[in-house]
Amino acid sequence: MTPWADDFAYHYYRKLLGTIKENFQLRLISQAPEFLAGIDDSSRRHILLLRHDIDFDLGSAVRMAEIEHDFGIQACYMIMTTCPFYDIREHQADLNRLFHLGHRIGLHIDFHYVQYNETREEDVSSRQEWVVSAIERHAQRLEDVTGVPVRAVSYHRPAIRFLKGPLFIANRVNAYADDLMQWYLSDSKGQWRAGDPLAILQRPEHPLLQLLVHPVWWGDEHVEAGDRLQDFFERRTRDMSPERISAFDQILANHVTIRRSGLRTILPRGA
Repeated sequence: MTPWADDFAYHYYRKLLGTIKENFQLRLISQAPEFLAGIDDSSRRHILLLRHDIDFDLGSAVRMAEIEHDFGIQACYMIMTTCPFYDIREHQADLNRLFHLGHRIGLHIDFHYVQYNETREEDVSSRQEWVVSAIERHAQRLEDVTGVPVRAVSYHRPAIRFLKGPLFIANRVNAYADDLMQWYLSDSKGQWRAGDPLAILQRPEHPLLQLLVHPVWWGDEHVEAGDRLQDFFERRTRDMSPERISAFDQILANHVTIRRSGLRTILPRGA
């Protein structure tokens, strides 16, 4: 299958939402225990779970949430508590806006960050205990800011061992559970690996689809992922010193595995 990345403009996203409304029942990831019990009932319409992992920019998340609200669609917005590009306390108003638009807030956890910045050898006695402890701790941070329960969790750049796991982890629904990953479409890295998503959504083939959309790749006009990332870099580093730009560039490179276009020559520290 050839990856597809021909249109990441909001007008195309609205086409996707319209098609979803026509062909699917929308459910939230946190509702999985209820709808999975009836997933094999052939008389029901196909079910779709709409999920957003917010890796960069809460502003783009709010814009997408407003578009979905216009269609009467609810999604789960997975928020990072350790994101180097936004602070959940400073952006509490954005989180409140997501919730008041009817969406749900889940945890998007970066185990790489936890492992290298928070974990001590004596903290846990097993890997599973370590994973549960990290989820509980970071979910609590998010709940403290939003004031609403965190009932679902997804992983940032998950290792293979985390894929298709149990339905519940740390008493929260696991977006990467085996039951929720039988049919999965994502625009990761600014492309759809399975091809044009509109064509796929027009002909549902399985009872349950989880659709992952990253708001950072979308905008008023179509822009390729590398250019979109470059625009993000330019906006965020405007008026920074060369040293801070270099540091920001390194953080961005560690956070996302695609190369941004227009990569400028970054001055070394002290230059």
